[in-house]
Amino acid sequence: MLQITRQTEYAIRGLQELARRNGDAPVQLKSIARNCEVSEAFLAKIFQMLSQQSIVKSHRGVKGGFSLGRKPDEISLREIVEVCEGGIALNHCLRHSNRCENADECNMTEAWSKAQFALVGALEQTRLSDLL
Repeated sequence: MLQITRQTEYAIRGLQELARRNGDAPVQLKSIARNCEVSEAFLAKIFQMLSQQSIVKSHRGVKGGFSLGRKPDEISLREIVEVCEGGIALNHCLRHSNRCENADECNMTEAWSKAQFALVGALEQTRLSDLL
């Protein structure tokens, strides 16, 4: 079965919560985790990865927390999935690193490539703002 991990699901839920609050004021991680019914520790790890790609901003201090790094209509589902999943590859032959040695001769490479292109396109067209 092909499916995304809970990490990606929780990232999207956390980002939706930040987007719903629609402000520049930081939101405490505890509040986001509680509203999304997600482990605070796991969400902290996820938001750390997202902050490295400027999808969220981390604010330190007593009134610190997280805010969106960009507007919701500027954040694609593709970006979120790639950060959380480490890239998108429907089959090992489509990975950029450790590419399959038979990819050039395999009859399935083109089919997998078309399917992946369609998936990536759909994820790119879907914005965080579309999920609110």
